[in-house]
Amino acid sequence: MPETSPNWTLASRPPAAVLWPAALQHVGLGSVTLVFPLLVADSAGADPALLPGYLSLAMLALGIATLLQCWGRHGIGSGFLLPAVFTAIYLPPTVLAARHGGLGAVAAMTMAAGVTQILLSLAIRRLRPFLPTELVGLVVLMIGIGLGLLALRLILGFGPGLDRGTDDLPASLLALLVIGGVSVWGGARLRPLAVLAGLVVGFAAHALRVAVEGGLLLPVPLGWEVPAWPPATPTLEWTLLPGFAMGALACLVRACGDVVASDRATDPHWRRPDFARMRAGALADGLGTLVAGMLGVPGTNTYTASVGLSIASGITARRVGLAVGVLWIGLAFLPGSAALVLAVPRGVLGAALFFAAAFIVTTGMGIVTQRLMDARRTLVVGAALVIGLSYDAVPQIFSGLPDAARLLVSSSLVLAMVAALLLVAAFRLGAGQQRHLAWRPADGAAALQDFAHRAGAAWGARAEVVARLEAALEEVASALPPLLSAGAVVEVAGRFDEFNLDVALRWPGEALDAAPPDLDAAADDAALASRLATLLLRRAADRVTEHRLPDGRQELRLHYEH
Repeated sequence: MPETSPNWTLASRPPAAVLWPAALQHVGLGSVTLVFPLLVADSAGADPALLPGYLSLAMLALGIATLLQCWGRHGIGSGFLLPAVFTAIYLPPTVLAARHGGLGAVAAMTMAAGVTQILLSLAIRRLRPFLPTELVGLVVLMIGIGLGLLALRLILGFGPGLDRGTDDLPASLLALLVIGGVSVWGGARLRPLAVLAGLVVGFAAHALRVAVEGGLLLPVPLGWEVPAWPPATPTLEWTLLPGFAMGALACLVRACGDVVASDRATDPHWRRPDFARMRAGALADGLGTLVAGMLGVPGTNTYTASVGLSIASGITARRVGLAVGVLWIGLAFLPGSAALVLAVPRGVLGAALFFAAAFIVTTGMGIVTQRLMDARRTLVVGAALVIGLSYDAVPQIFSGLPDAARLLVSSSLVLAMVAALLLVAAFRLGAGQQRHLAWRPADGAAALQDFAHRAGAAWGARAEVVARLEAALEEVASALPPLLSAGAVVEVAGRFDEFNLDVALRWPGEALDAAPPDLDAAADDAALASRLATLLLRRAADRVTEHRLPDGRQELRLHYEH
């Protein structure tokens, strides 16, 4: 029999031999984003001797933000294995703040971004019409593409922070081969450790090459000093607020997308986004950025790469996320940890990132394609995707924009999100939409099912919900004809508002037969078929209601939660 991977689900309790190696993989994968605080410190003109202490504060911020996200209690945190990392979303405005006002401006503006995201998370229900499922899927897809491109740059030696040490392409390629080989052919026990194995082998190969060449492995000496806190007195730069506010909105959408991707990965019966969990996850994400600003480091965000790693390894236990937070805090106070992070080749970290990005891309595609796409939704997703990719593919388009506009459109993800939000508002995708049909028994079930399919495609409803509606209308075609008045027409009205799908059927004649079907052989075949169809119809929707209208007609309402 083929060997299967262990199933460490969300609420499971993996043993220590699984828990800590899995957590270490997520820490190793997220450590690539420590490049961002280093770039910010460089932009602020910080003393190189202070970098280890600044990295310690950064790791402490990641630990606290991760624990908040994985906590999942009292409306704070999604409760998924969803570690926090430093994000490129905040990098352009943060670098500008560092150049203008030093680390003090970085701290103040990051706190402002955290407060902005907290306020946005509290209003997420009002934002729901502007956050349709396909937009969330588009964000996940763009994140996967962006991470994959960043990983390639790191592997090939063009990534940020590579000027801090010698890049090692052979070690990076070896790490990628090990990760891919172990994940595909490693067997059930080794697959969850594929990323860790690649990181260890890649770093060992790099260390061996440096030793043979007689170079220095660690860019800074081992040791640890109590970091100066705060690094600088916070100072607000009001002109930078629009850029950070847009970054906070992008991080909110990204956090919601990561929560949806995690929910979809952990629930085999997933049907729709859980907005309560999205709100809790976005709130924790904002609190994490607020804590990062208080510590004087850039803003944090959930890490889609960790979602990809969880899917690839089969370990989605929440306890692993809590262990990741504990590890980050422990590393913040462990002598030499910052020096070790600086010593790992960025290309080796890029190999792990590339592996996770592949799973993120497919997750985003799955979220988008679970909807029936009409011309409007296809245009929103397709146009926003192309516009977003143009930021990196044709950067000269945006080079001539004013500084204020460039702050509002600071990355391919932000650009794609802004384009999608504008198109969603223009096409009013979240607004209620209605469709009507006049049905006669002679038209048959096909006419009702065609109405459901065409309306579902126009609305962008989930394929699973539309299939259930088609099944219900097939039963309607069997149950109603004996009840209709001579020559009667059934009025069918459907309404969709992004979160609810309602179909009302009105006809002159008798009400549906509520009696249970009689399986006695002497029973009338037509009556038996009608009663069976009525029984199936009442079970074909999330809620079914029947009543008599003032004009004497009967009404049947089918409600589906979306």
